Amino acid sequence: MKKIYLLCVLLNFSFYNVIAQDTDSYVWLDPLESIDKVEGQGWSNIDYSRLPNAAETTVRSPVWNLSRHSAGLSIRFITNAESIKVNYEVDGNIAMNHMSATGVSGLDLYGKSANGKWLWYRGLHTFKDTIQFRYTTGESLGSGREYQLYFPLYNNCKNLKIGVPKGSVITFLPQRKEKPIVVYGTSIAQGACASRPGMAWTSILGRKLNYPIVNLGFSGNGRLEKEVLTYVTDIDAEIYVLDCLPNLSPNEVYTEEEIKKRLHLSIGHIRDKRPAAKILLTHHAGYSDGEVDDDRKSVYETLNRWTNEAFIELQRDGANNIFILSKSEINLSNDAFVDGTHPTDLGMEQYAKAYEKKILSLRSKE
Repeated sequence: MKKIYLLCVLLNFSFYNVIAQDTDSYVWLDPLESIDKVEGQGWSNIDYSRLPNAAETTVRSPVWNLSRHSAGLSIRFITNAESIKVNYEVDGNIAMNHMSATGVSGLDLYGKSANGKWLWYRGLHTFKDTIQFRYTTGESLGSGREYQLYFPLYNNCKNLKIGVPKGSVITFLPQRKEKPIVVYGTSIAQGACASRPGMAWTSILGRKLNYPIVNLGFSGNGRLEKEVLTYVTDIDAEIYVLDCLPNLSPNEVYTEEEIKKRLHLSIGHIRDKRPAAKILLTHHAGYSDGEVDDDRKSVYETLNRWTNEAFIELQRDGANNIFILSKSEINLSNDAFVDGTHPTDLGMEQYAKAYEKKILSLRSKE
């Protein structure tokens, strides 16, 4: 019995010694010491958040709190490391009952092949007080490749460090200079309920277009509010996407008059601040149970009808560079939902394809 106990002690010591040696063989870096603005941000020096600090006193508290979530943000870098480790912390719940931990609080790594194709890397992970992800890249310490590391969709991200083996090289890339596409939307835009951050439709679209996307989706709180639109138009964008209808379900507050008023004011605000930009209004994409629940069906049909009517009014009043992405163009399939409202990865892919087709069409009109 003593021999067995001694063997267990020795094995335990050996295991922790290997871990210590492994840790010692890595160089740990803070990306924010190299760049002041990560991919997907509209402002500098705001860590891994999505609105500047000044917004805390001007937008509603739920919007401010959600802006601390790192949805749509990513780090781009080039490295020849054979493996990559990432350690970080979050403050919120790791998972939700309809959305996995990997989507709510996890990371997602893609690397670009020699022919420009994005490749996905499986991450071995542990969700504890310090969340850890480890990726094996298969690199052989050559010139390396470009990577994009996506951050949690429904949690904050702090004290993040990236580790690469000693002797390898890593270079963090600055934010791209193109005018981004800015998306102001709801939980669906924020990323519910993608299984991992790279499968949010804004992330998929960014890879499809090879173009920067700013995700200003606020779960339950994308309401076409003037205070938020002020920050939306702080960013000089190529296209502004307004995808807020799912948070404006008709009731005693969100009447036909109020919805149309918000649409008119939102378009007017963007045109005043950024007259050269295109504006894309997005229909409510519907609910998967709409065909068996008349009340649910009425919600999205009513909102889309009001939006079409407002669009015609805006055009009649001389508004230009405004467009609609219709429900039929999005064309979510019956199996593209988690809970009848939020998309699965399949639904996110369908969203992204619809946006890609529409945006390429808008660009072709230039």
